Amino acid sequence: SNLWHARSTRFQMVPLPWWLRPFTSHSSKAPPPRSPPRPPPPPSPPSRLWPLSGGRRGACRVQGGNTGSFDEIWTVGEYQCQQLCAASPACVAIGYVFAGRMQKCELHNAPIYSILPIGSTSCRIKPGLTPAGFRASPTRHAAATPLAPAPPLPLPPPSPESPPSPSPPPPSPPPPS
Repeated sequence: SNLWHARSTRFQMVPLPWWLRPFTSHSSKAPPPRSPPRPPPPPSPPSRLWPLSGGRRGACRVQGGNTGSFDEIWTVGEYQCQQLCAASPACVAIGYVFAGRMQKCELHNAPIYSILPIGSTSCRIKPGLTPAGFRASPTRHAAATPLAPAPPLPLPPPSPESPPSPSPPPPSPPPPS
């Protein structure tokens, strides 16, 4: 009897709710014209770093091998450090330190006499300074010996998601018997 009832039932067409209907546009308007693609931004001026003093990486040192007097600026790039020095009449050289996440710009205002070899540090003397006061040695003033610019220091590694967990303490020695 249930089978007979299903065969004799008429099915009605029921409209679908709006969220189940296929999308159709009833508008006769044409889509708005697309604007032409934007031209790429103009290239930034090439960043030319001054030559490394002495042609190698290392920390700037004044007469006597000391660090001398300088202003520190943190978290700026090496090229920005150089631009700050170029804009300052008192600045004679930049020292740039990169070690891990630390980036330090040093704006030196005393003549640089030598370089202390340190791989994570660069010393660049402002061009156009007279070599007076600089030692005539392999680490002499960059203006006295034209050198090819060295590449900038590498970018810092990405910061970890979470700080590393401390290592467990070493095992204690067995008690004396």
